[in-house]
Amino acid sequence: MIFDGRPAHDATVLRYGLRRFLHGLVFDVAAISFGVAGIWMMVGDGDLRVGGWTCVAVLLSGGAVGVVQVVLHWRARRWVTAFDATGFWWIRGEDAAVISWDSLAAVGIYWARRGNGSVHTVELCPSREIDRDDPLLWQFVRDTAPLRSGLPRLRYRVSVDESHQAYEKALRQWAPPELWFGRKEQPSSYRGKPDRTTPGTVNGRPNEPTR
Repeated sequence: MIFDGRPAHDATVLRYGLRRFLHGLVFDVAAISFGVAGIWMMVGDGDLRVGGWTCVAVLLSGGAVGVVQVVLHWRARRWVTAFDATGFWWIRGEDAAVISWDSLAAVGIYWARRGNGSVHTVELCPSREIDRDDPLLWQFVRDTAPLRSGLPRLRYRVSVDESHQAYEKALRQWAPPELWFGRKEQPSSYRGKPDRTTPGTVNGRPNEPTR
C-alpha cells in the first residue's frame, strides 16, 4: 500500500525509470526514424503504387510506436526502487510503497535466455496474503507455480533486464540471507503479465482475479 515514509538515508537507490528510459532510447529513436522515412516517402513521391503505400503504412506504424514508447518512458523516468533494512521500496513521485523483508518467504532473481541476450526479473515471494489491487504494486503481481514447496503462487515480479547485476548486489546486501534463493534459469516465456491490467479489473473489465 502507499506509505508515508521514505527509505533510510543509507539505502541503495536505483533509478528504475531513468535506466529504462535510457536503455530504450536507442530503439525508440530507431522506430521514430522509420516514421520519418515513411513521411519522406509520402511527401517525396506522390505517385506511390499499392506496394509503396503499404511500405509507408508500415513505416508510419513503427514511428507511432516509437513516439508512444518515448512518451511512456519519459513519464516514468522518475520511478525509483530502493533497498534498505526495512525492505524493497517502489517510489513513484510523491507516492511510495514498501515490501518489508519480514513479509517475505524468499527473494531472488529469475532469468531466461532470449535470442543472443537474456531477461531478468527480481522475484519477491510473500509469506502472507498480498493485495492484488495495491495502487502502486499491482503491476508486479504474478500468479505462477512456486519455486519450491511452501512458497506461494502469488509473488511480486519486477523486470530489471539491463540492471540485474545492480539489483542482485542490492538484494545480497539488504535482504536477510535466509531469504535469498539465488539466480534461477526459467523458460523464455516465464515472465507473464500483471495479474490485473488495472486495479480492480481483469483485461480492463471488472472481474475476479486471474487464476
